[in-house]
Amino acid sequence: MKKLMVAALAAVALAGCGESNTPTTPSWIGGALQDTAAFRLPGSVIALKSVPDSKAPGGRAWFFDKSDWKPKGWSLWIASNVYSDYKAPGNDLALLRNGFGRADSAADRSAKDSLFIGGVSQWLKANNIDVEVNFLGYDGVPASLTASNKAYSGYWLTFRNSPCEKAFRLCIDNYFVSPAARVSGGPQLSFKDWITPYLQIGNDTTGMGQMQVINHMGGLADEASKFYDYWPTMVFLVNPDGKVTRAWLPQKSDVATVKRVQAAIVSDVGGKYKGVPLSEGNGSQQPSRQAYYGQHYIETGVSKVLETFQEIMESK
Repeated sequence: MKKLMVAALAAVALAGCGESNTPTTPSWIGGALQDTAAFRLPGSVIALKSVPDSKAPGGRAWFFDKSDWKPKGWSLWIASNVYSDYKAPGNDLALLRNGFGRADSAADRSAKDSLFIGGVSQWLKANNIDVEVNFLGYDGVPASLTASNKAYSGYWLTFRNSPCEKAFRLCIDNYFVSPAARVSGGPQLSFKDWITPYLQIGNDTTGMGQMQVINHMGGLADEASKFYDYWPTMVFLVNPDGKVTRAWLPQKSDVATVKRVQAAIVSDVGGKYKGVPLSEGNGSQQPSRQAYYGQHYIETGVSKVLETFQEIMESK
């Protein structure tokens, strides 16, 4: 089984090696969709906002407000699992043998996302490119954080990282929260139903390699599959009609980088931006790739305390 996994991963990594590894190559840019898909948010929408407040930690008070979104032009979306502290599907570390990578902490994921978003944002601003940049938290906000919102002026609702500051406020236009559900049956889209239109797998060598890896993770058919516990940071480029032109999904080994996104904007948005040069440097910063559906570390800690207490009570 390990040999099959190695072969599949090699097929994914080596596919397209006949083409030059340059920003002019479609396979280098990645994120391409064979079929048109409308961009949609998985649930009801709120926005994380802030106002200056001398009494609040850091001088700003943070709060959620009801919101919605409609396309007004081109937009770039960075969709992230913000709070989960699970290291593997179901927090079962034994599953890390099945092709899953060990998750970064929530704080480390935010730091990686900030570097990626900052690299794209700085380039957009330097070249006066009119693309709206939106961050989307697609997991639910932990009750422990909303409960302490008033006491701490929302300070713990988000992280603070360079170069984008708290809630990426120096680098984005909007910070939205629209939670997906792990399984279907409620008012929110299940994670499977939400990402399926963008999880397009080709029939070529790359697609065959991707499917081998995905099948080893539990496959696509059943929403209970461990594959749908894999909730990484995904990146979408959306046109003015609300259609997704690029979807970089780590679940199929298609990962956004700063320069890939820049090249996609030059290619897809085009027009007066067609000749805009990409930023200097390697531009290899990418958002967090490893995260799983699960609890915030505070909830996880409380659950462990309750489990220990229950064990003590049952042992008496």
